[in-house]
Amino acid sequence: MKYSAMIMLLSVMIAELSHAAWYPERRRDQFPKEDAYLVVPLPYSYPGIGEGLFILGNASNVFETTSDVLYIEVVGDATGRVVQFDEVPVLADELLLSVQWRDINRAVINQYAIRGMNGSDGTDYTLLDVSQADHAIIRLDYSSDERRFNYYLTRSEEAFTLDAILDPDGNSIPGLSVSYSGTSTTDVIGLLADLTDDYMDPRRGFRLGLEYIDHPLKGVSNDPDFYVLNYNFSYYFPLRKADTLVLNYFQSDAHVRAIGNINESDIRNELNLSCGGDPVCLQTEQSLVNSFVSARTYGTAASLGGLERLRSYPQGRFSGGHAAFLAAEYRWNLTDEATPFNYFFWKDVRTGKQIAFFAEAGSVSEVSSDLWQEQRYTYGIGFRLLAASGSVYRADFSTGDEGTEVAIFFFYPW
Repeated sequence: MKYSAMIMLLSVMIAELSHAAWYPERRRDQFPKEDAYLVVPLPYSYPGIGEGLFILGNASNVFETTSDVLYIEVVGDATGRVVQFDEVPVLADELLLSVQWRDINRAVINQYAIRGMNGSDGTDYTLLDVSQADHAIIRLDYSSDERRFNYYLTRSEEAFTLDAILDPDGNSIPGLSVSYSGTSTTDVIGLLADLTDDYMDPRRGFRLGLEYIDHPLKGVSNDPDFYVLNYNFSYYFPLRKADTLVLNYFQSDAHVRAIGNINESDIRNELNLSCGGDPVCLQTEQSLVNSFVSARTYGTAASLGGLERLRSYPQGRFSGGHAAFLAAEYRWNLTDEATPFNYFFWKDVRTGKQIAFFAEAGSVSEVSSDLWQEQRYTYGIGFRLLAASGSVYRADFSTGDEGTEVAIFFFYPW
């Protein structure tokens, strides 16, 4: 109840801010309808997942609306497909619907033995070989005042099937005699105040976001009953003629309403591993049991690692009950013009090119009082191509104490 009241209070504050005149004017139309498309094979290589190819097709602003359509066929070590419809107008330029469906029928995912950051060096993991990793998301966005004030609701459902557990070299660890399956549902309520000069490419002003993420239980469950609160603040400081220094702080906190079943014998029965006396299997089983106990005791906040936060680490590298992240990114604008291009497989209007230099620090712990006692860092450089369709094509090269990562993706981080 108190968090519902807090969200209502923030909504009132945002409504009051909407009458203010001190925030920056928008530089351009916040609902671009310039049509664009991209069809390209994109190689991927991710630690633990393997290598392969994304066959990607994307159409932006179809039928002269804000609607985007994305299709990805995944081939290689992971296989499957992703279909996504973004910002389909229910009420033009106000109420927008987004839907994503992911059907992955083969993937191998890193499962780290230690949550948090203390004592983990990046080599303490096993590989989970899954034959199903389905994810369906539906999201409804309402925005006002040229996208300065945004409210959104999201419902997502996941289902997975684990078929085998592998060591870091890909060798099967005996013990999983029957596939392990699970499902989960997540509900999100979010608020975002975007008091910048541009929703897609901000150069001055600030953003303040709050998310309430609920993990409702279905019937009788061994899982914990918890919710997560995410806080996100970004400040955009203009430098030189068109450059921008971006500062970002993010925090995610899990709040457990009821601890799940943490009886180790019950968890072993759930896993149903038949290790016998195999020492590697027994060690893997104990790592999984420890992870289940921690997750059911403290809940799980947003993880660090991947495309947005601590980019030199794999996706989901650090997880725990609480996470905090602090970063700076200098966006050096090389050009600032409108140049149409059409390369048969790629059509858009280039509005700018950037080089970005970034430094990031993050911390994850099971209890909030331990945040920043252990931390990891990432440094890197990126290249950005900005387009009139609203797309930001980016390539990031980052390094940290566990190696380097290269990521090619769409949209800005944080």
